[in-house]
Amino acid sequence: MFQDIQPHILDIQYKAKTIQNSDLIVIIRNGLILMLSDQNELRIPTLADLSKHYKIKLDQANYLLSIEGKGFYAFDLELPEKGGFAYADMRVLRTLAPRWLAFAMATAVHLANWYLQNRYCGHCAHLMEKGTDERKLVCPNCRMDVFPKISPVIIVGVRKQNQLLLTKYAEGYDHYALIAGFVEIGETLEDAVKREVFEETGLEVKNIHYYRSQPWAFSQSVLMGFFAEAASPDTYTTEEYHDDEAELSVAKWFDRDRMPVDDTTLSLTWNMIEAFRQNKIK
Repeated sequence: MFQDIQPHILDIQYKAKTIQNSDLIVIIRNGLILMLSDQNELRIPTLADLSKHYKIKLDQANYLLSIEGKGFYAFDLELPEKGGFAYADMRVLRTLAPRWLAFAMATAVHLANWYLQNRYCGHCAHLMEKGTDERKLVCPNCRMDVFPKISPVIIVGVRKQNQLLLTKYAEGYDHYALIAGFVEIGETLEDAVKREVFEETGLEVKNIHYYRSQPWAFSQSVLMGFFAEAASPDTYTTEEYHDDEAELSVAKWFDRDRMPVDDTTLSLTWNMIEAFRQNKIK
């Protein structure tokens, strides 16, 4: 999956570091990230790249994380597109090589977005300041602390004997997937599994068990995968369900040997689907 970058190790510990010309830069504009096209290859710009093409003062760099001796830093500024620099959707990182660098950049963008989205205190609207002892923002006026946001999301593989329930969203992502949704305040993960499945399909589930997790910077989330059994599989004989047509275009049972195939190895969703296809889920 996307986070499987061993033997490379992502160092996300907060520390005071001085930026170097070889360090990598995160600049975000309207949700898009600044990338550099170099000899028809897309890559992450370095401080040296920016200094060469943009004649502005590049100071107040915000340290994010490190990997393989390279630091990632964010600048809270907007730069025009020029000289091979262009803004791109964050999804380009899903095909960027090497994979370990792409995952590091995605995580850095997650952190950079958090800084951008919390410039001002949500309580008193004062300009926030960076904490000095850990990764946080501090309001110098009302002393409120703000820590990085990570939203919990559950993904559910609903089983019925030798079948798995796959869905397609009504809008956006036009591939088969599993049922997924954000965990609500005051809700356990197991309750979120039951609620999301029922809301989207009208089905009830039992025997919920945890599979594995995945940090997913594209939605500033941590994904948690579960498998569950249809509560009364003998009563679910229809091929398709259309309970929540506002969110899903289709929810359909697939036999283990007739499930669709996707060429991605990045996502928890398709890791779970492949695990079921290969009969690795008991």
